[in-house]
Amino acid sequence: MNILGLESIVFGVEDMVTASRFWEDFGLTKASEGPDRIVFETQEKGTIVIRPKDADDLPAAPVEGSTAHEYIWGLKTQTEVDAIGAELATDRDVRTDNDGTVHSVDDAGYAIGFTVSKRIAVTVDAPDINIPGIAGRVDKRAKIYKKAEPVHLSHMVLLTPNLEENRDFYVNRLGFVVTDCYPGRGYFFRAAGSSEHHNLFLLKGGDDKGFHHIAFELRDIHELFGGGTYMGEKGWTTHLGPGRHPISSCYFWYFKNPCGGAAEYDFDSDHVTDDWTPKDWESTPASFAEWTLAEGILSYETIQTGKV
Repeated sequence: MNILGLESIVFGVEDMVTASRFWEDFGLTKASEGPDRIVFETQEKGTIVIRPKDADDLPAAPVEGSTAHEYIWGLKTQTEVDAIGAELATDRDVRTDNDGTVHSVDDAGYAIGFTVSKRIAVTVDAPDINIPGIAGRVDKRAKIYKKAEPVHLSHMVLLTPNLEENRDFYVNRLGFVVTDCYPGRGYFFRAAGSSEHHNLFLLKGGDDKGFHHIAFELRDIHELFGGGTYMGEKGWTTHLGPGRHPISSCYFWYFKNPCGGAAEYDFDSDHVTDDWTPKDWESTPASFAEWTLAEGILSYETIQTGKV
């Protein structure tokens, strides 16, 4: 199952106006708008879909209030999509849309979908940086970003009580690869067709289930700070950051998301291949963030307890 990565996430929200304003300020482009859905996209055309919470055809979610309802993965061809549908139909309900998108559920009951990817290639210039002895930027100032324009829909995090069972589902049924883990607490996975450190992180949340956060890759560290500063100026609340993860190596800045959970800016995540060696990490503050603002201890408690 050569899944490329996340294609789209569908949210059911109680306040469409506030949700729309959040994603516009976050830097996504509004691709379409109708009475029962608004679609936002990254530069690569990965999408965030917001819909009214009471929409009749919205897949069920495990928690009340605004939250993510479905997670859709992209593949290269319809043949690959159909193969996943046939595989999943051996032991669970599968529905196929007129456009060929396949819908089902994972072993934790989360609604998942599979479709031919519409993402496009985007060329991003390497950042101009100066380090001792190497001048990458000469006689010009570093770029200042008024706000972010996310390039790539990167990864998501879900709480799951049946961690090992759902791990086996993603590895054995969908071809995901474990890249790192907190033993007994959580697994990081990359899709087989991806070189990102992780496209999915499953976190054991006691008996709880629910959406935790979604992440977007930016062009450089300057854009991360520009986007984060802009979000603060627009009145959105920081959940965590700015900071840097030892696992995946990326710089981050999370914001509380009115659609549920959090939305994360990322930069400089690890690029991995089949030669990557997974590591078992202890659940400590230092394993979650090398440095961050004071909210960092709250995120450590999230790892320990599974509470958002």
